[in-house]
Amino acid sequence: MGARQSALPPLHFRGIVLGPSGFAAQGREWLRLLEDLGLNPSLHGARLGPVEGGETPAERALIARCAARPKQRDGITVQHVLPPHFEPDGDARANIVMTVFETTSLPEGWGNHLNQADAVIVPAQPIADAFVRGAVSCDRVRAIAPPINTAAYVRGVKAWQGMPPRRPGVTRLLSVVDWSLRKGMDVLLPAVARACTADEADLVLKLAPRPDQDRDALQRQCQMVVRQHSHGEPVIVHVLDPLVEAEEMPSIYASCDALVLPSRGEGWGRPVHEAMLMGLPVVATQAGALATLLPDATVGFPVASSIEQVLEEAAIECPVFRGQRWWQPDFDDLVSQIRSVVRNPIDARARGLRAQSHIRSLCDPAAIASTFCGLLDEVVARQQAPICAFD
Repeated sequence: MGARQSALPPLHFRGIVLGPSGFAAQGREWLRLLEDLGLNPSLHGARLGPVEGGETPAERALIARCAARPKQRDGITVQHVLPPHFEPDGDARANIVMTVFETTSLPEGWGNHLNQADAVIVPAQPIADAFVRGAVSCDRVRAIAPPINTAAYVRGVKAWQGMPPRRPGVTRLLSVVDWSLRKGMDVLLPAVARACTADEADLVLKLAPRPDQDRDALQRQCQMVVRQHSHGEPVIVHVLDPLVEAEEMPSIYASCDALVLPSRGEGWGRPVHEAMLMGLPVVATQAGALATLLPDATVGFPVASSIEQVLEEAAIECPVFRGQRWWQPDFDDLVSQIRSVVRNPIDARARGLRAQSHIRSLCDPAAIASTFCGLLDEVVARQQAPICAFD
């Protein structure tokens, strides 16, 4: 990727780049793009959540290099933060915020708050539409897919050593999630149990690590749920929750046959795009940003959904969702799509290969760099435009 040629004000990047979360990984990818363009950003990095780690050695070196640069006044501050954490940088000539949210709109007041930014970047058009419904000015919102680093996602990756042994002839389904209602954990287990039996499939749950998480208790709980909903010998569930470094994630996907994610809302959907990069067929709710990743049945197994009020139990898990609406996956369609993946492996693999091409095209770094630089030019031009006075 060539360096940026035209002059721009100094660039400062602030926000989430540390830790194993998907949002932090996205922040590191944007930071790398700015560096690759020769923009030499300074950095004030932060972590989302209490868990450390997840960065590759190259990413840690990039973070250290950018953090060592002094921030300059009168530049452009790019903030990679969740919406309520955006605060305009008074020393900057312009503010750009990169952010996400997972419901059909925004909590009251968030839109007007984000309107203080000169531009608001979100990863997908359905999220841009949700922000406009949440009162963000449509001339500020821009949908730009994240500049995903695809280098590690190639054929021939070895299976992850921590994965349980395979059972011959059994499809290994994977879900990369945290234990929450937004991720659809309450429908995932019953749907897998209803769709197939122990001689057809296993389910691997790769959970985000949490200090208060009891893996053994979760394993017993999951097995009890699938036993209650199965019409035969229940599928075997394996719960895995170690911290997996970013460079190990391709091995996780290489160990499995398909990804299942019945999410009720995604700002992007990193497990889906990672699975697609590995050529895995994906079963996921066709809603929110996932509708961009999974536009139709040629590239995966989209699950139908309906828009419903966020459950009170989910609002207790995450209070900012209270009063919002999100997407409820259709249970019967979810069962049907899982069953199709398991019982039609040739078709599933074909869709996975088409998905690989789709995601590489969607997240092409050169195209994203061109779009982002065009946005920078627009922001700078607006700042330099003369102010007309009228008598």
